[in-house]
Amino acid sequence: MTRTAIPVAATPPAGLGWVDRAVVRGVQVPAWVAVLTLGVMLVAAWVAVYTSGGTQRALPHLFYIPIILATLPFGLRGSIGTSAVAAVICGPLMPLSTVTGEPQQVGSWLFRAAMFMIVGSIASLALTMRDRVYQQQLASEVRNAITRSESGGPDVDESLLPLIDEVIDTQAFHSVYQPIYSLADGMLIGVEALTRFDVEPYRTPDLWFAAAHQVGRGTELELAAIQLALTTAHELPPTVELSVNASPATLGEAGMLDLVRSAHGRQLTVEITEHAVVEDYHLLQGTVDALRFMGVKIAVDDAGAGFASLRHIVQLAPDTIKLDMSLTQNLAGSPLRRALAGSLIEFAHRTGAQLVVEGIEEVGDLTTWASLGAHAVQGFLVGLPQSLPVPGVSPVITNQRARITAGNPSPPG
Repeated sequence: MTRTAIPVAATPPAGLGWVDRAVVRGVQVPAWVAVLTLGVMLVAAWVAVYTSGGTQRALPHLFYIPIILATLPFGLRGSIGTSAVAAVICGPLMPLSTVTGEPQQVGSWLFRAAMFMIVGSIASLALTMRDRVYQQQLASEVRNAITRSESGGPDVDESLLPLIDEVIDTQAFHSVYQPIYSLADGMLIGVEALTRFDVEPYRTPDLWFAAAHQVGRGTELELAAIQLALTTAHELPPTVELSVNASPATLGEAGMLDLVRSAHGRQLTVEITEHAVVEDYHLLQGTVDALRFMGVKIAVDDAGAGFASLRHIVQLAPDTIKLDMSLTQNLAGSPLRRALAGSLIEFAHRTGAQLVVEGIEEVGDLTTWASLGAHAVQGFLVGLPQSLPVPGVSPVITNQRARITAGNPSPPG
């Protein structure tokens, strides 16, 4: 029997459900172990049928178990081969009644043999179709990820271009802070400084920054936003980290190093926000090393939103990996998210990086990521972007942990 050519990782990703993990492990079993296991199961089924009195009882249905399981390591050939063996040992080699020794009618065991073959074929076909659907969905999401990565960021809103100079010169923006809570105990461990613009027309912050870069003042706007965030963050406890956002171009500016020095020892995390591919990682690594020498932690933001962010992770070995909401939400609905989640969690644990899950808005996603081993969470469910101070404990996380401890992970109602 030949084994099915189903591509799998060395170990099942942490994000898979228990059924998917069982399928992956079944495919990965060595051939000799699979054959031995199937043989033992067939013999056990024969013994159970014989000791129960023969095929006049319902126990011959036990043979369906090894027939169906044979599809995992060996596919259609495995199920057909196992069906043939089961048909023989539960046919000519098994009497209708072990008490009287009455043999089965030939038509009866031939019909049973045909049913074994049909069920085995259906099981193999179902597994093949399941894998094909999985592959198609995975390919579709990979194409979408490539498209997002190649886009290089948001489109520029040209209506904002004439307003950039006034916005920067008058600092027509303010800082808000979104809390980051530990999934272990619900305690506040950090806040991310976000910029909100105080001029019309209302546009999302990413569009304002894109417009500023378009007119050549993007780095200046980023530095001004970071300086404002540092100035207004004095209410933060010293144990709470402050995260600020910066593109790779801004990291290398002398003004960035000056801002870090002006932080007076506050623990800073710089989130690298660039979605486009960095051409010179050697130069970026030198800048990152200089910041780390000054006590700054490095985070890769929006990991999973495109391949560029994954390359940042490999090249920079960040202290923190922040997973994008395109990966963190509705984990059960996407094979790409499940596979990528498992890989990133394993990477974070092995490298000692902190894994922060962004964009959490549903209790179900919160519970899932906590069970998978993420370290911290950020999102509307646990805290909106707001003025300081922010709550030191997340009641959503503490209540959810209490329900899990009590054996009732689902919220009431």
